[in-house]
Amino acid sequence: MKKLFKQIISDFHENELKLVKERSLKVDLDSWKIISIIWPRRAWKSSYLFSLIWKLVSSWVSKKNIVYINFEDERMDVQWKELSILLEAYKELYPNIDLNNVHFFFDEIQNINWREKFIRRIYDEWVKHIHITWSNAKLLSSEIATALRWRSIAYELLPLSFLEFLYFNWFDWKKFSSKWKSKLISLQTEYLKWWGFPELIWLKEETKTKIIQEYFDVMIYNDIIERYEIKDATLLKQFIKLLLQCATKEFSVNKIADTLKTQWFKFDKNILYTFVDYLNTVYFSQSVSKRDKSLRKQVLKKIYTFDTWYLTAINFKFSSDDWKRLENTLFQYLYRKYGNNIFFLKNWSETDFIVPLWRQTLIYQSCFELNETNKSREIQWCIDAMKKFGEKNAFIITAEQEEKIVINWYTINIVPFYDLE
Repeated sequence: MKKLFKQIISDFHENELKLVKERSLKVDLDSWKIISIIWPRRAWKSSYLFSLIWKLVSSWVSKKNIVYINFEDERMDVQWKELSILLEAYKELYPNIDLNNVHFFFDEIQNINWREKFIRRIYDEWVKHIHITWSNAKLLSSEIATALRWRSIAYELLPLSFLEFLYFNWFDWKKFSSKWKSKLISLQTEYLKWWGFPELIWLKEETKTKIIQEYFDVMIYNDIIERYEIKDATLLKQFIKLLLQCATKEFSVNKIADTLKTQWFKFDKNILYTFVDYLNTVYFSQSVSKRDKSLRKQVLKKIYTFDTWYLTAINFKFSSDDWKRLENTLFQYLYRKYGNNIFFLKNWSETDFIVPLWRQTLIYQSCFELNETNKSREIQWCIDAMKKFGEKNAFIITAEQEEKIVINWYTINIVPFYDLE
């Protein structure tokens, strides 16, 4: 095993580094904490690790002070007790390098049983620069924090933001000619339809659809059915389909349960609430609660997906509703910035997203195209929300329209989605 570790370390040091595009996720490489990268499927986390390695090398860290181990390597048939041999192998290769000055990158370490004991031990005794990726399908972020006894900082590596999507498409944001504006809107349309998984960017549409269906099946069977030992896979898949039909809207587990019963499914209704939690943990969907002083009323929830392209590719009616795609993508944008601190407002009027911060409340409304039918309503709903929260500004996010409207002392900023970032 020591010979194998030496070979893997030496190969990494001798081979040319992979050239990868940089992502916007910022990680403090000098925090002296264990850096945990948590990711949904196909977010290109290995490429992200190589971008961090590039950053270290660019800041004059010697490549010999960096170790990259991929635990999905078929040669890595190793038990956790044998992992200490890795450090012995490195010290024999580089006896004059202090382990405290070495950056260890462990990719897919969830494939090793009892890995957290090894990570905790080497962190406490020898190594202070540890960077690991964990499949969220195998170990949840809350479990990581517990397993590492609060020695780690966890970062979520989500699919591409819109700015990253433009960057991956070689789009120069600084150009403002009409030709480039047309290209920008075209790329936004593509992003709203398929969203930002790097692997899909340069593929034909029919190929994207097939790949997404494969992702969907793998996520359902590997990430949920196997992890949680679901006995009725058919019930789960049908529940997900019904849930997706509620995307961007309030959903009721009771109503979905009634529909499933008409389809001759037999189940305990509580399992459906459990399904919702499972889908949240594997970055498939996220529930957004109603903002209300009453905890009972906060039980009302809307559902959004992390992957707009599931909805597009699986041929739900959703795929023809541009306004729903925009609202779902706005949720993704806000989640990237504010995490779970997102709510919706519904009383005599409706507001799509409320983000309560320490000294202000952000108000966002989504409307693909403002017209004579909906403009006054959307503006009034923004004003109602500003009055409720004592704010002076609100945002209406559109596909292309841009305007600033001031009514009394209230300002409504109409902003195209591509100008958000």
